[in-house]
Amino acid sequence: MGHRARWRVRSAAVLLAAAAGLGPATGAAAAADGPAPPAVYLAEQLRENPVHLSDQLPRTNPLSARPAFAEAAKRTGVPTYVLVLPGSGAARDVGLLAAVHDRLGKDGLYVLLGEDGGSPRTETFGVDVPARDAAMATTFELPYDAGTLETFRHFVEVLRSGDAVRRAARGLAASRAGEEPDKLHTGRTDRENQGFLTGILLTGVPVFLVATGWYIRRLRGGKGPRLRLLVPVAAGAALVVGAGAPLVLDDTRSDADQPPTAADLRARTVRVAEGLRADPVYVDPLAAGLLSRTQLDRLRERVARLDVPVRVAVVPLVTADESAGDGARLAQRLHERLRGRLGKDGDGLYMIADASGNGELELVNHGARLDSAALQDATEDLRFGGDGTEDSAGEGLYQRLDSALRAVGRAPHAPPGRPYLEPPAADDAVTEDVLPSLYAGDFAPGLLMGVVGAAAAFGVTAAGLAAAGRIRSAIRPASAAACVSGADGPPPQLPARLPAGRLRRTARQELGALNDAFEAASDRLPDAVRAQVWDCLDAATLLLDQEGDNRVDAAADAPTLAAGLALIRTGRALLERGTGPPGRGTGHPARGAGPRARGTDRIRLCTLDPLHGPASATGRLKLPGETGAPRPRPLCADCRAALPTGGSPPARAAETVATRLLCLPVPGAARSAPYEPYHRLPGPLAAQGTGRSAELTADLIVRRVREQLGVH
Repeated sequence: MGHRARWRVRSAAVLLAAAAGLGPATGAAAAADGPAPPAVYLAEQLRENPVHLSDQLPRTNPLSARPAFAEAAKRTGVPTYVLVLPGSGAARDVGLLAAVHDRLGKDGLYVLLGEDGGSPRTETFGVDVPARDAAMATTFELPYDAGTLETFRHFVEVLRSGDAVRRAARGLAASRAGEEPDKLHTGRTDRENQGFLTGILLTGVPVFLVATGWYIRRLRGGKGPRLRLLVPVAAGAALVVGAGAPLVLDDTRSDADQPPTAADLRARTVRVAEGLRADPVYVDPLAAGLLSRTQLDRLRERVARLDVPVRVAVVPLVTADESAGDGARLAQRLHERLRGRLGKDGDGLYMIADASGNGELELVNHGARLDSAALQDATEDLRFGGDGTEDSAGEGLYQRLDSALRAVGRAPHAPPGRPYLEPPAADDAVTEDVLPSLYAGDFAPGLLMGVVGAAAAFGVTAAGLAAAGRIRSAIRPASAAACVSGADGPPPQLPARLPAGRLRRTARQELGALNDAFEAASDRLPDAVRAQVWDCLDAATLLLDQEGDNRVDAAADAPTLAAGLALIRTGRALLERGTGPPGRGTGHPARGAGPRARGTDRIRLCTLDPLHGPASATGRLKLPGETGAPRPRPLCADCRAALPTGGSPPARAAETVATRLLCLPVPGAARSAPYEPYHRLPGPLAAQGTGRSAELTADLIVRRVREQLGVH
C-alpha cells in the first residue's frame, strides 16, 4: 500500500474514530445511566451556530477561524452544518452525523472534518447535492499537507462545479495509477534545501564568473574582461541572488492554518478547569459515553476517600491542542489556572486520561503530599493501555483510572511534591509553522559548497576550453603555409597576444608534425629546399628542446617559444612549397635558391607577427617606439591586406599595427603585467639595426639560436 493510500486509510480511521467516539454510548450500562451522548452536545452547539469548531484544536483550527469556515459554508447553496472535531474518541458508532441531525431536527448538508483535513465525512438530509462525490474528489485532488480549512474550501468548490462525479472518478483512477498531487506548502525540510541552494548560488556564481573570466583572458593573451570588470559583475550577480531568492522563495509558513490567539489557546484550559472546580472527575463532552454514571460515581467516591486532593480529567489529547497532545503539559496548565483562582487549594495530584481505551494516562504531582518517584513506579504499567482486547474501551479506561487511584492511596506521604519529570516546553503554537529564513540553517554549508562547486565547474570549463584550443590547433596546422602562398585561407590559429602556456602547447604539436612531414617528404625535396627546411627544423629543435628529452622545455619563456614556433612555421611553409605542384609558390621565392644554395638568409618573415611565417608582400608601417615616417616592411598576405591603402589616415595604419602586432609576456614578470611587442624583448626575435638590416629573416634567427647555444 502506497503512502497516499495509507494516509487516506489513517485519515478515514481517525475521522471514523471521531465520529464513533462522539456517537451514542456503546455499553448497555452507558445507554441506561451514562451522561448525554456527544450527539446531544453537538446538536446544541449547532443550534447556536451552524459551524462548530472544537476548542481542542487551537493549533490547526482555532475558534477565531470560525468566520472563514462559515463564509465557505454559505457558498454551498444549501443549509450546511459543519463540525470540526478531534480524531480521538471512545465509542465505535459511525452514525454521528445522522444522530446529530436527529437531535437537531434540521435538514441540510452535514460535514465532519478532522483536525488535519483529510477526507470529509458527509451526510445529506432533504437536499440534493453530490456531497459524497465531492468529498471523494477532494480526497484525491488535495495533497496530504492541505489543512482543514483548505480541504473544506476545496470540497465546496467541487460541490459547486457541477462536475463532482467525473472529478471523483478521475481522482480515483489517478490514485490507482500511483499519481500524487503536488504539495501545497513549503515544509521545513524544503526550506532547508532552499537555503542550501541559495548559499550555493550566492558564492558559486560569483566565484565561477571571476575564475572563468580570468582564465579566458589568460588564454587570449591578455584580451578579455579584466578583474576590475569581473569583480563588479560578480558582486552584482551575488546581489541578484541574495535579493532575488526571498522574492522567488517567498513562502513564510509551512501551512495555511490561521495562527491562534491567546484566547484560542486558553479556551479548553478554562473550560476544563471550571469543570474540575465543580467536580473532581471531569469528562469532556466529546468523551461522554466512555464512562457510565455508575463508574463515574465510584471514581468520585474513591477520590473523596483519599487524603490528598486529586483531580481527574478525561479529555481527547491530540497534537493540535494547546498542550500538543501531552497530558503532563495540560496538567501543568490546569494547575496554573486553578492555582490562580483558588490559591493553594489548586494544588494536588492531576490525572489526565486520553479519551480512548488505550490512550495516555498521566499522573502529575503539583503540590500533593506524595512521593512522586514512588507513585511513578507504582503507576508505570497504567500509563498506556493494553492491546485493545478489553471487553470494551470504557471498561479498560475505568479499570486503569480505578487502579491508579488505588495506587495513589497506597503511595507514601512526603512534603508537597513536584512533577516527577517536568514536561518539555511545547512549540510555540503561533510560530511553530513559521518557516525559518533562507539565510539560516543549511545556508552556511551552502556557501561553502558553492565555492567547492564553482571550483569543480571551473575545472570542467577550463578543461573544455583547453581541449577546444587543441582541436582548433590540430585542424588548422597549415595556416602558416597559407600566409606563405598568399592564398585566401583561415586566419592564423593563434591570437596576437599569447601567454607562454599557449605557445608551449602549440609549439609541441607543430614541432612533432614538422618532424613527421620532413621525414616523409625528404626524398622528394630539392636539395636547396631540403637544406632550408632542415636549418629551420634543426634550430627550432635546439632552441625548444635544450634539455634533450625530445620534449619542449617546460621552463622555456615566451620569446624563446615564439622564436622556435616562427622557425617551425617557416619550415612548414617551405616544405609545402617544395612538395607542391609546379607553379605553386609564395610569389616571393628565396632568391639564390638553387642546387648550391643552402642558406635561409633571403627568407624574410612577417614583421607584424613572425608566427605568420615567410613574408610575401611589403607594406609601409611604423612599429611602436619608432620615430620618423613609416617605411616598407615585409608582411604576410593577410597582414598586407589588413593595412589601409594609400591616402588613408595614419591612425588607421597604427590601429592595424596595434591589433596584429605579436605581443608576449615579459619573462619573469607577474601574470598581470602588460604584454610587450615581441621585437622589444630579448631573444632571437629581438629587433636589430635599422633599414633592411632590421628585417627579420629565417637565417638571422637560425644564426642567433646557434650563437646563443654555442652550436656551429
